Amino acid sequence: MTPLLGLNQTIYLDHNATTPLCPAVKSKMDEYALLPLNPSSIHSNGRAAKSIIENARKLIAKLMGFESNFRNYQVTFTSGATEANNIILANYRDGEIFISATEHLSIWAHSKVASNFTVIQVDKDGVLDLEDLQQKLASSTKQKKLVSVMLANNETGVISFLQEIAKISHEHDAQIHSDCAQATGKIPVDMIVMDLDFASISGHKFGGPVGSGALVSKTSFHLQPIFIGGGQERSLRSGTENVPAIAGLGEAALIAFDELDKRNDKMKKLRDKLESKLLNKFPDIIIAGINTERLPNTSLIINPKVTAQIMLIALDLKGVAVSSGSACSSGKVGKSHVLSAMGCSDDEIKSAIRVSLGYTTSDKDINDFLEIYSELNR
Repeated sequence: MTPLLGLNQTIYLDHNATTPLCPAVKSKMDEYALLPLNPSSIHSNGRAAKSIIENARKLIAKLMGFESNFRNYQVTFTSGATEANNIILANYRDGEIFISATEHLSIWAHSKVASNFTVIQVDKDGVLDLEDLQQKLASSTKQKKLVSVMLANNETGVISFLQEIAKISHEHDAQIHSDCAQATGKIPVDMIVMDLDFASISGHKFGGPVGSGALVSKTSFHLQPIFIGGGQERSLRSGTENVPAIAGLGEAALIAFDELDKRNDKMKKLRDKLESKLLNKFPDIIIAGINTERLPNTSLIINPKVTAQIMLIALDLKGVAVSSGSACSSGKVGKSHVLSAMGCSDDEIKSAIRVSLGYTTSDKDINDFLEIYSELNR
């Protein structure tokens, strides 16, 4: 067997890209992987598949805070947050869509090809400008309006004040959607408290399988599908459901719910240690968004003395996996629209690397990274 590439990397610090599959999740998926399970079938195998899927919906509801109001929300299983984001955006093509200047590319890229997008500015810490949001909503002449703001930024980890954003949105008769992919499983996500109408998640960001995700929506909104088929998922997402992946997503949600406080505390302690030691040793370093609330696992390190491309290669050769804050889908280092919106200079943007921890990250991983990073920056 040909060995897999990348196995020389002993320090994995790129959990915002993807996090390892939780062993208990793999075990759950293995229970069903070899079985013929089509939830649309009426025989016992089909009924069993349907039961597995419905149980996973309830576990998503538990993780996202609407278990007690389950009937008021619809959980539609998708291939991930990107697909979920596209479904909700497609439903507002005939309206106006307001997005933050730091949205994930699965939302941000739409603003470059569609004319019904309005971008809301952020401050130097990456926090949404609520006054700009209010003014632009008030100026809108569209009857149908959507505000889409991610709960936590994938590059900086900066957390949005969604409760306030939702209040302003609803005051202007706009619905609110949040891409919660980076936040789910790392911090509490409560759709009721935040008063979200729609939310997107991806399983592989919190220990679930790649290719699993969901769109959560209030049942009071009737959404249209982006492709037509056999009518699965209440006709919103046709196609035979991937039962093992959905079971894995549900199991990952249950584990994340049970371990949330422990995971959060562990990652925050490790992140704070990483940042304090870096800032003490390299006073010219900037941590993006350090002055506002962030995910407990994310550090976007700006060191204008060395470009991200050089640093990524050097760290990779030492067995350390991190990413550029501006890594694009092709794997090349591009200019980050997130850091541009935050007012960073070109040199700062070109130097940014993202270190993102996970629930499997150890104290030794941090110590080894600090030693290697210091060696490379002498």
